[in-house]
Amino acid sequence: MLSAAADPGPARPPVLGPSSLAAAPRPGRAGLRGWLAPGLLHALVLDAAGPGLRHYERAQERPDQGWARLNLVSPDAVGPGALVVAAGVLHALVPEAGGIAHHVKAALPRIVASGEHTLDPTTWGRRGEPLPGTTVTATRDARGVLAAVGDDDGTTLWRFEGGWRRVEHLAGARDALVATGAVVADVGGELSLRLRGAWRRLGLGAGTASGSLVADAGGWLLAVPRGDVLETWRIDRDGSAARHATLTWGAGAIDGVALAPAGRGAVHALTDEEGSVVQHRRHTAGAAWMRVNCLRLHDTSAFTVEERESTKLAQVSGETDTQPVRAGGRRVTLSRSATTSGVLGTDLGVRVEHLGEDLMVFGDTHWHRRPWLTTRDAIARIEPTGPIDGLPGFTFHGAPLRVRGWGVTMREYDVPLDAFSVGDDLYGFFTSNHFRREQVMGRSVLAVHRGPVRVDPRSWRPVTFTGARTFSERYFINVSVQRLPAAALGLPGEGEVVAVWGSGSYRAGDLRLAVLDPESVTRARLGVRYWAGLSASGEPRWSDREADARPLLHPGAFGEVSVRWVPELGRFLLLGTSGPEDPIGLAVTLRTAENPWGPWSPRRRLLDWVARGMWFDDPFSRFIKAHGDGTDPVGDRIFRGQADATGAAYAPFFYDARRDGDDLVLRYTLSTWNPYQVVLMEHRLGLSEFGGPVLE
Repeated sequence: MLSAAADPGPARPPVLGPSSLAAAPRPGRAGLRGWLAPGLLHALVLDAAGPGLRHYERAQERPDQGWARLNLVSPDAVGPGALVVAAGVLHALVPEAGGIAHHVKAALPRIVASGEHTLDPTTWGRRGEPLPGTTVTATRDARGVLAAVGDDDGTTLWRFEGGWRRVEHLAGARDALVATGAVVADVGGELSLRLRGAWRRLGLGAGTASGSLVADAGGWLLAVPRGDVLETWRIDRDGSAARHATLTWGAGAIDGVALAPAGRGAVHALTDEEGSVVQHRRHTAGAAWMRVNCLRLHDTSAFTVEERESTKLAQVSGETDTQPVRAGGRRVTLSRSATTSGVLGTDLGVRVEHLGEDLMVFGDTHWHRRPWLTTRDAIARIEPTGPIDGLPGFTFHGAPLRVRGWGVTMREYDVPLDAFSVGDDLYGFFTSNHFRREQVMGRSVLAVHRGPVRVDPRSWRPVTFTGARTFSERYFINVSVQRLPAAALGLPGEGEVVAVWGSGSYRAGDLRLAVLDPESVTRARLGVRYWAGLSASGEPRWSDREADARPLLHPGAFGEVSVRWVPELGRFLLLGTSGPEDPIGLAVTLRTAENPWGPWSPRRRLLDWVARGMWFDDPFSRFIKAHGDGTDPVGDRIFRGQADATGAAYAPFFYDARRDGDDLVLRYTLSTWNPYQVVLMEHRLGLSEFGGPVLE
């Protein structure tokens, strides 16, 4: 096993500044359609490794669209830049060694004219001489682009109207933030608002260079980082300030924030959380902030790379395995699901136990000759033996899962998460209401199936869960659950509780922990308590308020979550995947902990799914489609949007573990997108590497 770590390099400024985020209209959208359509988001972010300020772009038609990493704006940036969109042009103001450089680019994918220049939408061009100064914020106003450039003597306001014109020098004003109609700065150690030519103190204490200001509903919205808490304040036009809401807290020190209006009361925010860049959104005026996306996961802690990577054992779902074999032909899957049950392809694959039977629930499933079922989910019974020697078999039920309850949806991203038994009943967690409030998965619900689950591959009668009620709309939308003794979580009593590990925004959330009283599921109010950190004596603190739930570790960009207590190891195992721009690469990762809240060990990279699954030098080991030009024998064509795409690996879920001499043999399921199937993986871990006693 090799040790590695991301090189944090020398100390550097925040990766984004107060004006590093801007919105622009979509190309070709005019009139009412253009007003209703979400625009493009643009961001300027310093590269994580080495100098350089980079342009990112995100489309907003669907919440599952991520940030696209585009070209460098300036390789010579020494600090965060400011970004303004005006008259179809992107204006980037970049601190460089010689001052504040002005770079421009067409905001839309067509050539546009700007004064004497013609702008190319694919490249940035430098314009004019630098403005004197070291820091910059900027905004668009009715007369053009207004920039506030800071230096040792204060702040100078400049306006761009085809060329830069000096407007005013504000002596003694430091760390100035500008928005339409307002300037906020540190004047004499106090945050102050400039109104009608005079400064008025806001009563918010000392200023900060990492805050942000934006016009908002007849006033302004100010974001002020304070350690690991980022507060937002509403400023009225009379200069009065009132606390609005906490944007984020508990996920590490906040080094910078950028706000941008989104229209009709909504506001976007990017936060720099120790180098990780996370997007948040306030959907309407007065609403709470929601984390919605992760641009970059900057985890510089040490990690280990396994010398023995995970290997694929077999494909669970589908009819035949598309992975090449040396002897020619094609291998069978562990289910032959297309001919036995009508399941063409599926993803996820979470193992649950109920009334002595092993079951597996699957996510968005495509059914043979039943297009009206679209992506309705599936369930299978796990057989002790299957068509491949030494491996289990899977019998899919011939009809999908059905969830009934107020407002529950069953389309894409509305999937089963995990389940637990109470008496003869099986309680399942599901996601529902995808894309609501800009969330990929809108909420989690808890529903019940009464009695045993009868799996019949010939049946067209759905397995039904009823009484669905909301479990979480915030921090526990994706969950992994396990029944444990109350004492294992530092709780009184001799009974059991259900431990719930969860994440919020899909592939952008932190990991948190809650406990559910299993007996409360029959009552109107669920008995849920949330881990709120450790006391001074190291004991867990619990709260009845989900808002008090603290992250178990950071940085994090979790989507699907899989946590299990493994007696063979005497530890909890956390399986996950890497985040965007993650130093660990495109990988399946493992952490362990002796307590359900941690501390969690550094990550171990179990699988580089590009090198092993797509590009490994032995072509007969490839099981993820790598080429989209029709030449790749790996992959399938299950549905539009997937058929011509390359593959990926996601959703590693714990299957089982056993001891084999000095090794722990870990098996987990993994989804591959193309083929749109679930595979069973195996990984061997040396027990001696974990240290301490191993429970028999």
